[in-house]
Amino acid sequence: MENFKVGDIVARRSYNYDVLFRITSINNKVAELVGINVRIIADAPEYDLKHISKEEADKMTSNIEKSRSVRLNRCYSNMNRKFMNMREKKIIDENPNIYTKDKILKKPGIILHIDGDIEYAQKSREIYKNMGLTAYTYNIVESEQYKNVYSLLQKIRPNILILTGHDAFMRRKNDIYNIDNYKNSKYYIQGVLEARRYEHNLDNLVIFAGACQSYYEAIMTAGANFASAPKRVLIDMMDPLIVAQTIAYTPVYAKRVPQK
Repeated sequence: MENFKVGDIVARRSYNYDVLFRITSINNKVAELVGINVRIIADAPEYDLKHISKEEADKMTSNIEKSRSVRLNRCYSNMNRKFMNMREKKIIDENPNIYTKDKILKKPGIILHIDGDIEYAQKSREIYKNMGLTAYTYNIVESEQYKNVYSLLQKIRPNILILTGHDAFMRRKNDIYNIDNYKNSKYYIQGVLEARRYEHNLDNLVIFAGACQSYYEAIMTAGANFASAPKRVLIDMMDPLIVAQTIAYTPVYAKRVPQK
């Protein structure tokens, strides 16, 4: 049998080695795991684990990074196309003291992102910078986020709030509508409730909350505009950032779909 220690990179045999994990603790031959490329936490007996070499991990991570780059480039292209369409429209401004729409487009929304994973928080900070967005990123463990969100909202006064980290649905308990069957969903729900205590208007503060396999329905009911995961799926660390970017760069005067 292989010997494991905290910090080792592993994958689970029973899941066909589909996700890379880092071991965070080991108790009675059961390892606590945190996803390296997806926002999930899990546990597994040592006999179900396999060490993943640095070369294998780097190869898998490289493939994921390529996929992320494709998604980001697609997102950038969509945003640029939207801006070009707006700029091509003739703007008649009779009042010289009113900013033109083109100038307003250059002021995207401000983001407050609270993440339970320090490595994801650091990566998110870099990506927001590359996106040209004003984002304040804090690393706060999931169970403490709701205790800090109100004061941070008062301090930052953002347009967009992201509450992320890791989560997991305990499938062996088989009841997706029981909050006790989720690792961290109750903390995301409490965080959203605190945020809505600060700003109840869904347009004034847009909220994305949750992680892999989170209790989607409860997070949305608490007041989030977006949440993961509707079908208890795994989400990439880029998903909340792409949502945030799209919202931040969407003009507030964008044409609405007429009601029938």
